[in-house]
Amino acid sequence: MAKKVLFKDCKFLYTSPVLGGMKTGLSILIEGKKIIDIAPFTELKSKYGRQVDDCDIIDASNKIVMPGLFDAHNHLCNTHMNLSRAFGINYDSVNDHMFTTVHDPYGWHTEESLFDVSLLSALNDIKHGATTIENSTILPDAAHKAMKKSGCRGILAPQMATSFQLDNERLNWKEYLTQAERCIKEYHNPEEKMSVAVHIHDQWDTLEEVMIRGMEMAEEYDVKYVTHFWEFPDSTRKADLEFESEGGAFLHYLNKGLINDRCVFFHGSMLSEHEIDMLSETGASVIHNPDINGTNCGNCAYIPYMLDKGVNVGIGSDYGSLDALTSMKLALLVHNIQDRPLKGIKGYQAFYAATMGGAKAYGMDEETGSIEVGKKADIVTIDLTKASHLAPMATSAIPYAEEILMFLFVRNCAGTETCETMIDGEFIRRDGNFTQIDEEEILRKANLWFEKFIPDLAQQRKAGKHYATKIHEDYLKDSEVDLQSLL
Repeated sequence: MAKKVLFKDCKFLYTSPVLGGMKTGLSILIEGKKIIDIAPFTELKSKYGRQVDDCDIIDASNKIVMPGLFDAHNHLCNTHMNLSRAFGINYDSVNDHMFTTVHDPYGWHTEESLFDVSLLSALNDIKHGATTIENSTILPDAAHKAMKKSGCRGILAPQMATSFQLDNERLNWKEYLTQAERCIKEYHNPEEKMSVAVHIHDQWDTLEEVMIRGMEMAEEYDVKYVTHFWEFPDSTRKADLEFESEGGAFLHYLNKGLINDRCVFFHGSMLSEHEIDMLSETGASVIHNPDINGTNCGNCAYIPYMLDKGVNVGIGSDYGSLDALTSMKLALLVHNIQDRPLKGIKGYQAFYAATMGGAKAYGMDEETGSIEVGKKADIVTIDLTKASHLAPMATSAIPYAEEILMFLFVRNCAGTETCETMIDGEFIRRDGNFTQIDEEEILRKANLWFEKFIPDLAQQRKAGKHYATKIHEDYLKDSEVDLQSLL
């Protein structure tokens, strides 16, 4: 029988991502996959006696101990994608952008390359604080294998779209639906750290028949329905023109039943205040991706307004080479410089979004997202003796300035690596190293693919070719195309 684990004498213990949740001097007792007690060590010793002495003890007297972060939107296979920016990006035309920087990199992948790159990306996210990762992906079997290998708590989201077909995944719209259902049946097992979501890539490149059938599938299997949502100015403008007679695209999809409490929407950076008002009534969640919105789209979701209206907000990194800690810091910073009536979010609000916000979005808030008795042991530690960039974290300030301490932590946390990472009661990292995986070997394999990608893409472009095929125009209504002809 596995030993109990004790995180002893935590210097900082972030039990819950709200004011009042920061503690000091407590210890956490883990048995199996769950947290069974939180108390001062002397109390645990009195209560459990020699069982405490027999624990696997982590000295946390100089550590931050906190719930693992929830990277609520990522594409683990996308790490190579930024290299394609060398051929230019035109965000004024989503169609041009997608083929240059998304479809070609996607379609270039093999099962082997996707596994290696996805595994490296998962390890990067884990070493920077994530314990749960949503993975929007192609080739879901290889992606699932990589996520399982990494040890993360995963949400597998096999992409479905109809306007293009990738060279490595030549599926028609019915086959995409069949694949999604198969993945739910084979891989959806939350008790074993893996969930599956129905994933519509975006409204403008996926026919409504697939969106509706996807929602029906999500309801049948009681899983989440996820999609990129109101991300680009160009796509939002065109979608509103497409449904102008119905009051715009948001109202159209709302009236079709495609915006509800089962939905997890990535980005939402082009939502108007009026649309946020309507969204707040549905129970849908929004995943904020500040890095990608800033570096790619030049926009930013109106998160202060969403929070004010009660919308549940999570944090995502969106690209495999990014991480949840950095996304949390950026979420704190970018809203102070937006020219909007509501400015700024608090440090604890950013931390909440990166923990409980993501957990709530995916219906996991009873299991993870905070450190509480009865919850899964998804815990990370940061060694403050090796983190001078986090100074001045002083426990004596907790009664006076807890909010300032959380602000300092979130503002300074980017780039920090975990000392310990525990997921489902199992150490994935210990003493700053992965316990079961050779990180250097995974990086070596992935770097071989990175070196190969740009020459391959350059050769393809020189020949006037792509790693994907256009199937139909974007922004089409179903009535404008023969669905049977697409099979």
